[in-house]
Amino acid sequence: MNRILPLLIGLPLLSCSSAGNEKAISTSLYEQWFGTYIRGSKVGYEYLSISGARNGYLVKDKSLLSLKMLGQDKELLTFTQAITDSQFRVREFSFDLKSDVQLKVNGKVEGGKLIVTMEGTNVPRSTREYSLKHDFFLPSTWYARILFLRSTPSRMNVYDPTSFTMGEATARHLGKRQVEWRGNLVEADAFESQMFGASTITYVYSDSIIKVEAPFDITMVLEPMEEATRLGNQKLDVLLLFAVRLYGEIDPAKDTLVVLQLDSLRGNLVLDFADQRLLKRQDGSAVVEIRRHNVKALESRPDAPIPDSLKIYLQSDQFIQSDHPRIRKLARQIVGNETDQLKRARKIMEWVYNNLQKKPTVSIPNAIEVLEMGYGDCNEHATLYTALARAAGIPTDIVVGLIYQDGRYFYHAWSASYIKGEWVWIDPVFGEFPASVGHLMLQRGSIEKQSEITGVVGKLRVKVLSRNEPYKP
Repeated sequence: MNRILPLLIGLPLLSCSSAGNEKAISTSLYEQWFGTYIRGSKVGYEYLSISGARNGYLVKDKSLLSLKMLGQDKELLTFTQAITDSQFRVREFSFDLKSDVQLKVNGKVEGGKLIVTMEGTNVPRSTREYSLKHDFFLPSTWYARILFLRSTPSRMNVYDPTSFTMGEATARHLGKRQVEWRGNLVEADAFESQMFGASTITYVYSDSIIKVEAPFDITMVLEPMEEATRLGNQKLDVLLLFAVRLYGEIDPAKDTLVVLQLDSLRGNLVLDFADQRLLKRQDGSAVVEIRRHNVKALESRPDAPIPDSLKIYLQSDQFIQSDHPRIRKLARQIVGNETDQLKRARKIMEWVYNNLQKKPTVSIPNAIEVLEMGYGDCNEHATLYTALARAAGIPTDIVVGLIYQDGRYFYHAWSASYIKGEWVWIDPVFGEFPASVGHLMLQRGSIEKQSEITGVVGKLRVKVLSRNEPYKP
């Protein structure tokens, strides 16, 4: 039901195939291995190499994460290769991901734009363009920059190929700081970067990156290759590790309204949409009200026209391929001659719930791929439902946040459909129509929006203020 693994890879050193035909023209200038730890448990390794290339550098990075997801073993391998100028600004790059599916991304900077081409397992080749306001780096080339030049631009454009997200980042040199490394305290140059709403601190000592303190309590430590690549038999269940404790109690099966206080908020979050209402927000805290939608009240209501402003939620994109012939054909088969918006949406939700196997999955889902696989977690269910609903003429968006289970909140994704003039939360992985008040929204939109909740994962505090009655401050 979760997307933690793909979120994790974009945060330490990113990740080696070919980037164009340019080849290194000197031996490696830097080559190191890093052990990757989460809260002290070994979960993988990272390899970084920097070589001279024509008028610049060739930066290679490889990473492996080996974890559990709800008891199932999962491995995720990434490779990145980037050609840069003398200041380590990216000219072109390639990225490969291998997990449950395979994905290849290539990018090139031309005329103030980044042009990205993507293709993979059941993912047709597509191209996107992003305007660049600042010098462009991948996280791995920024690491190379601070290592070789001991300086950083204060602002830069960065791209995360694990979530297809272009963003702006800030960075600064914190000066000398003491840091523990290999059992000793050393004085290292410390650099802080703020990318996708989360902070990373990197320590450079004696011409090496010795430690990276990244989001999700990830630490990367410089180690000999044999030590870095040595993984134990006990794998960490990352979903349980980053679960959010709830202070208080709710009963999603029975409660129709809950009011929650959220603390330690950060980043670009969306807390007011559909069945969730923002009551108060200040200084990293918020109060939200979540209601179970009264869909029975909609049953006798006639269909409402779709406002022009919402027709964007009928459109296809590279993940939600609502205009694909297979998606359109399946949507027609599911809804048949039914014209009522509510009944059409319910039929689609029930089809997805009944026909997709529930299975933790490490992938970057698109609707056609999910249809081919026939299984997935919350993201796969939400993606396929959203595509089918849009194909059936129902404006639908993806919602990202947390779901309450057994006293804790876990990362989750579901959908919201615009039905008879109202947005309704729908959860196809649990077959909930409408979704329960156990859902807590943090963001909405396709996969590129999911990285924006990075800053709160593992840090958010949630407290119950009231149940089944209006909030009284």
